[in-house]
Amino acid sequence: MIQRSIKEKNKSRYPTVSLFKSYTALILLFLCFLSVRAQEVNKPVEVIPDPPFDYAREEMDSIFHVAEKHYYKGSYERIIEKVPALIEYANKVGASRAETRLRSIFGLSFVKLEDVNSADIIFQTALKDALKRKDTFDILSNYINLANTHFNSNSDDSIEYFKKGIDYVGNVDVSDLALTIIYNDLAELYMKRKETAKAQYYLDLALPKIYLPALASRKREYLFISYYIQGGINLLQGQYYKAIENAQKSIELGQGTDIEEKYLIGNYKNLIEAYDQTGQFEKLNTVRKPYDSLRDHRYEKDRIKQEQIARFRFNTDKYQQELERSHLENQLATQTANKNRILLLVFAVIGMMLFGLLGTLLYTRKKRNTLLKDLKLKNAQYLEAKETSEKLAQKNTKFLSTISHELRTPLYGIIGFSSVFLKNPKLKELESDFQSLKFSADYLLALVNDVLCINKFESVKGQELKEEHFDIHILATSILQTFQFLNEKNNNRVTLEIPINVPEVLYGDKTKLSQVLMNLLSNASKFTQDGTIDFSIKGHHNNGTLVELLFEVKDTGRGIQLQDQKEIFEEFTQVPASSSEGGTGLGLPIVNKLLKILDGKLAMESTYGEGTTFSFLLPLKIGSSEQLQTIVEETDVEKLKNKKLLIVDDNKINQLVTQKVLEQYDMTHDTVNNGQEAVDIVQDHTYDYILMDINMPVMNGIEATSKIRDLGIKTPILALTAADDLNLEKDVYVHGVDAVLVKPYQTEQLLNLLLQYLR
Repeated sequence: MIQRSIKEKNKSRYPTVSLFKSYTALILLFLCFLSVRAQEVNKPVEVIPDPPFDYAREEMDSIFHVAEKHYYKGSYERIIEKVPALIEYANKVGASRAETRLRSIFGLSFVKLEDVNSADIIFQTALKDALKRKDTFDILSNYINLANTHFNSNSDDSIEYFKKGIDYVGNVDVSDLALTIIYNDLAELYMKRKETAKAQYYLDLALPKIYLPALASRKREYLFISYYIQGGINLLQGQYYKAIENAQKSIELGQGTDIEEKYLIGNYKNLIEAYDQTGQFEKLNTVRKPYDSLRDHRYEKDRIKQEQIARFRFNTDKYQQELERSHLENQLATQTANKNRILLLVFAVIGMMLFGLLGTLLYTRKKRNTLLKDLKLKNAQYLEAKETSEKLAQKNTKFLSTISHELRTPLYGIIGFSSVFLKNPKLKELESDFQSLKFSADYLLALVNDVLCINKFESVKGQELKEEHFDIHILATSILQTFQFLNEKNNNRVTLEIPINVPEVLYGDKTKLSQVLMNLLSNASKFTQDGTIDFSIKGHHNNGTLVELLFEVKDTGRGIQLQDQKEIFEEFTQVPASSSEGGTGLGLPIVNKLLKILDGKLAMESTYGEGTTFSFLLPLKIGSSEQLQTIVEETDVEKLKNKKLLIVDDNKINQLVTQKVLEQYDMTHDTVNNGQEAVDIVQDHTYDYILMDINMPVMNGIEATSKIRDLGIKTPILALTAADDLNLEKDVYVHGVDAVLVKPYQTEQLLNLLLQYLR
């Protein structure tokens, strides 16, 4: 509170405290007597002394400095143990100022230990004394002390004490400093009470004073708090964009300063709510991570603090018990001459000790129960925050799914037309142009898939293995062909080595393995020019049912500098020299995630200027040739000639691409724009296949399929969709869909499906 203002004058004398709600009367008193200290006799003392004392009244300030050092070191137990005797002695020798300051630090120690009742009693007593003496400086200090004591527990009392303190501000030489902080604190209190008009009123009073020369050294901290409060007021008033602006200003001002975490947490929480209310879901991730990190750190600090307070309270109770026992023993020692009263005193001492022990135990138990309730409440708050975070993650997943559909739909048209044009003999002279177009579209599709994969592989579903039989030679050759255009462009020589001891057919998750190899070969092709890329798959161990293969991609590109080799495995990170080549920096992080799922680990060797080698060992089952998916042959495609298909798609480009593919293989077709039209047309016409889009207006593909099956029509229905997050068993197959093909797809994939469901 006022302490954070006064520090600017005392910064060299007192340590910086980051808590903006720290306590002020002590520091106000320091300012008042700075001129007096220069003339006082300072007796060097390293520890708080024990009675009996022999200090003169002028020497008591030196004793106070020792107590002050213990306070800032957090030795509240020692202060509570030692300071009461010093207060009593200061009163005895007439050192009223020293007595007031010692009483203030004594009360602040109880506040630090969250013993509000004890602190309230101490400051109320000090206030009565100050009112008797008509000391306006001490009166102001005690009102602010009382306001801060009740700041978190009773906002009504806190507000009342702040307002009483305002009446005395004009009578002291730190009025601007005091008013600035009091107005800020009142604005924060009213914001927490959701009384926005009063909060704005006091914030408007505080803001002009922040720019006064007297507050120049602490202006940044006051502005940080003011923007936080203004953002909270905006949020309560539904002014979400202003709330975002003020929260961002507050966070920016807080960078690199010693500030209290709860204000940063409050700013991020305001941003999360404002982004959610304004539909800016894409920005939620940028604030959710620092918000979660700060919240977890604050939760851990609170837990440690509660343990520390519990320990301090126990030690404080123990000290009070020992003090009482010592007092009784002294009484007994002074009356040893009277034998008739010794027995009575012994019984009295024992009785009081037992009573004190019982009271201490009951008090400790009560405090422990209160602490447990507080911990349960904090746990409940943590769980609530966790649930909120999970809801935000679900919104993020939904957002990515929508983006997936919206991006893949136009890509289907580009890739589809490119493939059709490449196979058209009339356009042979434009083949290189169409290859460039298809390469760019494939690259964009890979980029979309990379962004989605980072999110997908964090989920349980994304970590499931989908194993199938596949030919390792065909897989490796196909992947290399994908980058043929890029390697020709970069003038690279590519080699493939698969020794005879590697089984031809393997059984495993072909899709995830393909993604790993494509990312590694993509990097090698992109960052190598006029060089060599060697791709090898070698047998490492074979027990007849399981084979361990060593995959290696070696290039003679520019290599990676040693200081950058760790950073490239972080998401969205590239080495500085690679920024001109583009890319997202997601390739290697995706490889690591996939290999972890596949039970492999990536190794890297790189020498800058010479090249890079990536390798990994992967266990795979030996597959069966009989269970391989059949490759589409020209003789098989002939079987599809003159087959009639119904294309159901609301996108005209998608319709045209599918039509061109079918016409290439002499198949006929009808086209409708939504599910309802499909249901109507199949009642009057017969088709060999139905190609059904999922997301359409009027009636979607799932509902249309269900209605077609209700009509008793058994025609194979192949669902074509740009969304890859569907639950096939629950959302698709149960409604009568025979197979699903994710757009954009290769023409061969569609032909394979048509042949598979050929009657």
